[in-house]
Amino acid sequence: MKYYYDLHIHSALSPCADILMTPNNITNMASLKGLDYIAITDHNSLKQLPVIHEICLSYNLILIYGVEVTVKEDFHVLCYFKTLEDAMRFDEELETYAIHETYDSRVLGDQVITDIEDYTVKVLPFYLGRPLDLEFIMLIEILQKYNHLRFLAHIDRDMYSGLKYYEPGMMNGVECTKHVSKEFLKKYLSNEKHILYNSDAHQLTDILERESNNVIDLDEKSIDAFFKAFQNG
Repeated sequence: MKYYYDLHIHSALSPCADILMTPNNITNMASLKGLDYIAITDHNSLKQLPVIHEICLSYNLILIYGVEVTVKEDFHVLCYFKTLEDAMRFDEELETYAIHETYDSRVLGDQVITDIEDYTVKVLPFYLGRPLDLEFIMLIEILQKYNHLRFLAHIDRDMYSGLKYYEPGMMNGVECTKHVSKEFLKKYLSNEKHILYNSDAHQLTDILERESNNVIDLDEKSIDAFFKAFQNG
């Protein structure tokens, strides 16, 4: 069966995201747009996921537990976890590599964690947009402890792309923007089996609708079926 996804969405925890990107607003919009799978992938933090997990239980949505990691080499890696427990354990480990320095939120934006009613319960004081003190190869080593999937994010972009580190088989796949050219796909990704097409939404209207690219064929609508599709070739 065919299922539709958007697996790169930022909540208001990401400093670059709109303040309206709250858990309830995101899930409402994803549901209205007919999506089956979503992932909230904030920059270098998974702290909003427990609330989003609770909200998704009231929707016909499968939540993939995710994060967008900025490695020391200054490119982005999408990491997905099968369970909330693994996601939160990884969050604790990931935070040890963050640079805990205050920043000017008036310039770079607040980093808001909300409760199940979208009320702010915490604002993170250190900037999540910085690269972590964590090299790419070390990230891959750490991830081996978890049931996970990893993708190079927006590999077709000029900025924050890990294209020069890309080797077929090193990742579970790559992510491209919906604007990727046929020439790029032919030149760099002709042997890549798994390509995700996500929105990288920072505002509600950017969340994907059902389109020809963001669709996956699975035996059933479940997180197990999703992981199986990418872990078994």
